Amino acid sequence: MKQLSGKERRYQAWINHNISKAIISQAKQTQSFVSIEDLTGIRERTNQKPRNKTERRRSNSWAFYQLRTFLEYKGIKEGIEVIAINPRYTSQTCHCCLHIGLRNHKFFKCSNKACGWIGDADLNGSLMIALVGRSVRSPGGSSLLACPVNSGLQKAHAKLSL
Repeated sequence: MKQLSGKERRYQAWINHNISKAIISQAKQTQSFVSIEDLTGIRERTNQKPRNKTERRRSNSWAFYQLRTFLEYKGIKEGIEVIAINPRYTSQTCHCCLHIGLRNHKFFKCSNKACGWIGDADLNGSLMIALVGRSVRSPGGSSLLACPVNSGLQKAHAKLSL
């Protein structure tokens, strides 16, 4: 029993070490940064919703914080910036037009008629995290998060008012 007592913890640490090592080396090769969701308190929020035993076990057994700390210390070591993004609405916001869309399990559909992007919900969420990370890191601030559809409408209204 003593030999098996920490096997899962050691295995998870090994997995997180390899994942973080691969992410940081990829960021170093491309001379970029890493943006991740700040998942502090995720278990408390997700365990309030009714889920089956398998889903609870899957989300409660993964060491989110450990992966984040591995990314941060390896990022510091290699000179790679690691940015933690607030997860609020990242998986519900369209990465193309920044409108709130409809998410149904693994499927995302933008509710903006001008955009209408349809695709994988996880891909949309990851592209949104990357976009927020770029806006946080950019010198101009959050100008990257300006809605292109609305700015086009504002330009059209400005032309009409002249």
